[in-house]
Amino acid sequence: MKRRVVITAMGLVSPIGHNPEDFFTALREGRHGVRPHTELKLSHSVGWVDADLNKDLPGNQSMMLDRVSKMALFAARQALSQQPLSAEDLTQTGVYLGTGIGGIKALCDAVAGHHNIGPKIVQLVIPAAMPNAPTAHIAQLMSCTQEAQTYATACTAGSVAIGEAYRRIRDGYVDTALAGGTEAMIQPELLRAWEQLHVLCVDQETNPEGGCRPFSLKRSGFALGEGAAMIMMETLEHALARGATPLAEVIGYGVSNDGTHPLRPNPHGQALAISRALQDAKIKPKQVEYINAHATGTMTGDRIETEAIKKVFGDHAKKLAVSSIKGNMGHLIGACGALEAISTIKSLQTKILPPTLHFAPGDELCDLDYVPNKARQLDKLDIAVSNSFGMGGNNAVLVFKAYKE
Repeated sequence: MKRRVVITAMGLVSPIGHNPEDFFTALREGRHGVRPHTELKLSHSVGWVDADLNKDLPGNQSMMLDRVSKMALFAARQALSQQPLSAEDLTQTGVYLGTGIGGIKALCDAVAGHHNIGPKIVQLVIPAAMPNAPTAHIAQLMSCTQEAQTYATACTAGSVAIGEAYRRIRDGYVDTALAGGTEAMIQPELLRAWEQLHVLCVDQETNPEGGCRPFSLKRSGFALGEGAAMIMMETLEHALARGATPLAEVIGYGVSNDGTHPLRPNPHGQALAISRALQDAKIKPKQVEYINAHATGTMTGDRIETEAIKKVFGDHAKKLAVSSIKGNMGHLIGACGALEAISTIKSLQTKILPPTLHFAPGDELCDLDYVPNKARQLDKLDIAVSNSFGMGGNNAVLVFKAYKE
């Protein structure tokens, strides 16, 4: 018999809040954190984090770690402080973390130092830059002797990490797991690289109507963002035995690959991931009430996701509420799925759906209920889906349920 998997703690740092409560309040109130960077000269406004990431780090660690690890630790410490596990349980807790690119600032600094145009190259650039560095530092914080795994699946990485942790717990490999995603790629060099793909929107701070606006007729792309989110997951039996209160339940996970083109999403591949997640959850499409969409605000991507939803849900698609929070925080690449998971969990707890910001109708191929511009209070919300679709054709979908004994 498969074991029930519940969430008992959450932590995050984001452009719109430095903990889950502030984050969801900003979503509910329709605030965004995409603005010009105050320290870096960038060509676009970005969703950047202004938290003090060094406050709980020893001096030597604050000098050694890349920003991507600092944010992961910030989120992990939050989650670990809520309904905390015993020291013994922590050592047996698996760590599962997704990131798109790892410690890119360390690499950019090393290249600049090599050309004598930036900081001197430090000896520890490789351990700071390696993609599994955030995972390793969290495992060290916990004295973890269980598995500590890193997933680099582009924009699905955070969701994949949560989904793989869910499977490990459900199938009996571990009783507890800390899972999520982190990303810190706001660098001038990376912005220029993203520009070459023609996926970045125009300045959202000075021209909100032309900024990141998923599903809208005149959408032009996304704003790059940064952040991290971690959630503690455990078997229901383990949680209740230690007196922890479940926040929500993970009931399904589905993955697929488009198998077509690394940069052109495919509705068939996305629909496969959604269908597999529903099958894993043992629910029918009509039981889903809300989808937290991947929707980045690109012309093609939002249409493809809408088509995939229609493929899976049929006539029920018109009854679903679908919203995207990327207009609030930007696109956090490997971390977005983890923050969107927390948003979905908070929706299940509060029965409040965050709106799709800056929405204006008109695209005939995006014709679902996108919860436009204003949060929605529901009387009932039991089952919700969180979609993540990434470059390389990777697709990952999570299904969450309001906790009931």
